[in-house]
Parts: sequence; C-alpha cells; structure tokens
Amino acid sequence: MIGAVKQVVKEYRSSNNPIIKFSIASLSLCWNSVKNIKRFFVDNEFRSILLLQIFQSKNVHQTTPLTYMDRYPIIFSACKDYFGGKKDIKILSFGCSTGEEVLTLRSYFPDTYIVGADINKRSIAKCRKLPADNKITFIHSSYSDIQKHGPFDAVFCMAVLQRKPHYIAAKGISSIKKIYPFEKFEKQVIELDGLLKEQGILTVHFTQYSLMDTSVAYKYEAMGNYNQGDYRSPVFDKNSQLVNNPLPQKSIFIKSKR
Repeated sequence: MIGAVKQVVKEYRSSNNPIIKFSIASLSLCWNSVKNIKRFFVDNEFRSILLLQIFQSKNVHQTTPLTYMDRYPIIFSACKDYFGGKKDIKILSFGCSTGEEVLTLRSYFPDTYIVGADINKRSIAKCRKLPADNKITFIHSSYSDIQKHGPFDAVFCMAVLQRKPHYIAAKGISSIKKIYPFEKFEKQVIELDGLLKEQGILTVHFTQYSLMDTSVAYKYEAMGNYNQGDYRSPVFDKNSQLVNNPLPQKSIFIKSKR
C-alpha cells in the first residue's frame, strides 16, 4: 500500500498542473514531518542532534557523531614524535564525540593529561561510561569550561570543522555561505588558538576551510607535509566559495608566536 502511494506521488510530482504539484509537495512535506516527529521520540541520536541544531546553532559544527579507534594513526604518530616522550603535557580532544579518539590518544600518550570536550551531551554521557583512567576528563564543550583545564600543549580538532560535507558534494554546491560560513570556522580556530601554548601543536584535520586563511595564521607554521590529501569532500576559500582542484591542506601546525 505504502509502495503504491509512493509510486503515485513520484508520477504526479512531474505534473505540469500547478495544483497537483502543490498538493504533492504538501503531501510530501506532511509525510516527512510525521516521520521526523516519530523519529524524534524513538531515535535518541537523532533527537540529540536536532536539539543541537535548534538550541546550539551558533556553536555546533559537524553534527555527526561518527568516530572509531585509531582513526588517524599517521597524524597521531607524528604528534607523538614531536613531543619526544615528554610526559607533563596537556592535550585537548575538541569534538571528542563518544570518546574513541581520547582512548586512542591515551595509547600514543600514556602519561599525559587529556581532556575530551564535545557539545553533544548525549555523547559526553557515553564518554563518561568508558574505562578511562584518572588523567582523562570529559566535559561539555564551552570555551569557559575548556579554558579551566588549559592551556594545552596540543589540540586535536579532527573532522569537526565542517558541515554537511557529503550533502554539499552530492548537490554540487559552490557556496556554503548560508550552510557553514568561513567566519564561523575562523571564530572557532581563534578560540582554539587562545587555548594553546606557544610551541604547542594545533591539528585541524578534515575540514572544509584552511587554517592558513584565518587571522591567526601568522602565528603558525605547518609541521612536515601531513595533510588531508584523502579528504574527498569539497573545500572552500575565505569567501565560502568552492575551490576547484585544491591542493591538499596541511593538518598539523606549530604555534610559533603568541
């Protein structure tokens, strides 16, 4: 029955009759609304993301909580080598999702103090159930709360500073000014810079913009040739316009100036 209705809707959607087209569009809108309302009450992850988009729209970046253990081994290994076994350092995992990145960082940095911060309270609740040691802290992400635990020697911001990358790629969108403006990205980079010590490292990996386009770029030097060459989503310039055939963006930056 539902399949037959969908087929009828599909056939009438291309109708030249404006009344039919309006009716089909209204029917589709109502149907999607009903599905989303139902999903809101039965899908905890969907509900937490929707609430973020409604009440934290100014602060939220990537909403997908996808993550897994040892997601960026080359990046993590390079950062480990940079500190050369130094133990008395502080690390921030910004946008830690459900905590797998923090547990991964512990394997690379066995004796350091690590803070995992995420804006999604449901994700943080999951983090706090993990088998973490007493030098790992999970907090809800706000600048003031993170600042209390800093300053940091290393900040990892992995696959966080982007928005709807797959949707944008699929639709061939050439400007993301209304979806995820450069100014929002830059504001977050400036805040992360304020949490980082001089000679610390800021790792911004898998992002739609370049740190080197921000107003704090003069403080940083790229470390090695570590980049997001395997990032398959579109990247954009400081005007939020699509960059055609972009060079791979660097990922690890040393803060050489205050």
